[in-house]
Amino acid sequence: FGEGIFISINIKKLDSWYRTNKSAIDEKMDPVMMRYLSKNNDDRFGPFSSKFVLLHTLSHILIRQLSFESGYNSASLRESIYFSDEQNKEMAGILIYTADSDSEGSLGGLVRQGQWERLLPTIILSLQNASWCSSDPVCRESKGQGQDGLNQGACHACGLISETSCTHLNSLLSRTLLIDKEIGFFKDIV
Repeated sequence: FGEGIFISINIKKLDSWYRTNKSAIDEKMDPVMMRYLSKNNDDRFGPFSSKFVLLHTLSHILIRQLSFESGYNSASLRESIYFSDEQNKEMAGILIYTADSDSEGSLGGLVRQGQWERLLPTIILSLQNASWCSSDPVCRESKGQGQDGLNQGACHACGLISETSCTHLNSLLSRTLLIDKEIGFFKDIV
């Protein structure tokens, strides 16, 4: 009774990005990781990973953009993040979906947006929008914000979505990992 878009990220490119920028990424994400571990979130959500943070942030900015383009409000869209770093079980993907069957989006809005000729501009526009926040430079330069300080560069103006849409309580978000000119996964696109 719903519809969705699944986006798979090339695990080899994700691994290469992390290896190439490991020291800078780790330096940026270490304070978040320490707060994450101090609250025993690894028991609840699994091991901390900067790659997961990247996927989760991408999911949020896409939900924000898709809500404008699909006809669904952002509270109707949900995410599922598929990520594992375990050897022989590696995966990196995002499912953005709705399970509601009502007139909102007219059941076809997400499917239509999932067509490549529509999805690519949506991805690019969401990345461009993520490169600037109305709360910058405060948001971008934050060392930790949100619940338990588990976000960096993600606030209500740029990266947070409805609590009911997010699988991780609007935590573990960082626009830096997406669009930073030095370490961003999508730095060559934005």
